[in-house]
Amino acid sequence: MTAIPLSRLLAVGRPDDAPVADGVAFARFRADVAGNAARLKGCRRGLLVAADSYWGAVGLLALLHAGAEVTIPPNAQPGTLAALTADGAVPVGGDLDGNLGPGGEEMALAPLDPETPLTFFTSGSTGEPKRVVRTLGMLEVEALATETVLGRLAGPSARVHATVSHQHVYGLNFRLLWPLVTGRPFASAMHELWETALAALDAGSVLVTSPAHLTRLAGIAPLPPSRRPALVLSAGAPLPEPAAREAAALFGTPITEIFGSTETGAIAHRRRETGDPSWLPLPGVVAGRTPDGRLRVGAAHVEGREHVGSDLVELVEDGGFRVLGRADRIAKVEGKRVSLPEVEAQLRRSPLVADAAVLTLEQLCAVVVPSAKGAACLAELGAFRFGRLLRRELSAVQEPAGLPRRWRFVSRLPDGALGKRRYADIAALFEESALLETAASRPTAPDIRAVRPLADGVELDLFIPRDLAQLDGHFPGMPIVPGVAQIDWAVMFANTHLGLGIEAAQSLQVKFRRVTVPDTPVTLALRHAPARGRLSFEYRCGDETLSSGSIGVEGTIP
Repeated sequence: MTAIPLSRLLAVGRPDDAPVADGVAFARFRADVAGNAARLKGCRRGLLVAADSYWGAVGLLALLHAGAEVTIPPNAQPGTLAALTADGAVPVGGDLDGNLGPGGEEMALAPLDPETPLTFFTSGSTGEPKRVVRTLGMLEVEALATETVLGRLAGPSARVHATVSHQHVYGLNFRLLWPLVTGRPFASAMHELWETALAALDAGSVLVTSPAHLTRLAGIAPLPPSRRPALVLSAGAPLPEPAAREAAALFGTPITEIFGSTETGAIAHRRRETGDPSWLPLPGVVAGRTPDGRLRVGAAHVEGREHVGSDLVELVEDGGFRVLGRADRIAKVEGKRVSLPEVEAQLRRSPLVADAAVLTLEQLCAVVVPSAKGAACLAELGAFRFGRLLRRELSAVQEPAGLPRRWRFVSRLPDGALGKRRYADIAALFEESALLETAASRPTAPDIRAVRPLADGVELDLFIPRDLAQLDGHFPGMPIVPGVAQIDWAVMFANTHLGLGIEAAQSLQVKFRRVTVPDTPVTLALRHAPARGRLSFEYRCGDETLSSGSIGVEGTIP
């Protein structure tokens, strides 16, 4: 099918029965855009937040034809949207507040101006997201360059599936704009699980995915020929060699990687048939190298027509380049760009934090100097739960990739002699073993909610939280409290509340009647029989006994 630039797609048109998305032909698509453009007339600025890709396409073109400024927010987290709508911008999405819907009032859909701006956001180096403005014409040129390279691999009617959102530049370009421009149908829903993604594929289809997904294929059998896609795309970060081999074997085709950024869009590609091939520029892209080794690219679809990035590269004889690393503090975490200064700045905005430093050591790590309020909270909750609390605060403005997984809490950040922060000293705070880290930072006992004396012992109301260290491995997806932990707690609480000096549980008898699960209130009854030299215990949930038994005290055996 003939490629049509996005600016003229609805003015020129395709056959009414040409497929666009799941069960949607071009005639309905055009009517939905026209009707929503009429309803959005007068909207000054719209935030495209539709989760469904069909309504994302309708919303994008409806806003453009209504003459509104279009902004693609960096994520749909509540804090991010609150900041972007403060000046009156309108969220536009079929499943957010119902402001997109089928057809309705018609309006003429004249060609759009290719110089129409669209606003994106990318991670900046100053701690704040950077606003990036690209034009509709730039996106059109990129889609046509993409077709020149990928069109020979994907048939003209290949259906496009995705495990990535169209809210990011990569997903928007390859999941929506490239199919719209070239006439390929696309799946409306994003596949969040491999089970649904693989079941939807058929021979000759296209899958738009990322390293965050392609590195999680262990245990999945190779696809039969009838369901092997013609093209599998990956972008966001280089795919590790073992993952590239495993993915190629599963899908029956080598993975094609896309290189680019929010500022430049897609600028290069490579097909992972063997080893670590160089990146080849897309048609119309000229790649060069600055004197300090950074990548310089020029193209009609690049902001300002030339862009110098933060990737260190070497040029190779085939006209391509190899990436040697990054010159700034933008890290790739699970294939997503994460601004370390931005995460630090967001942590410092918390009333619990006085200062913070963030770095990557296989995972995103944070070193935090608590404020006076934070220090009190840390003393009350412990390090593990305090870190969880800070993660929850960050989740209002950061996607999961931007949430630190490892934490250190210090009185001051390490500084060099001249006051310059030395990240080697900060990294050294994480060098102790994971076992010591777990033991020092994660709770190992239930919370005590109430204590009641008994004639021969004590009764405690407990709450068993899900983040206890003893729950690791018992069992993924359905955590239960191990029996050995229940015995240890009975000994610990007997020593604390009954004054016993049991060093370890010996000569014990125990019966487990029901599994004990976390996030559950339970009652522990402890009774001491000195004459028999026994401590009896019983865990109950309501009136139901979960487990019970007895433990020898002072080595006496009844």
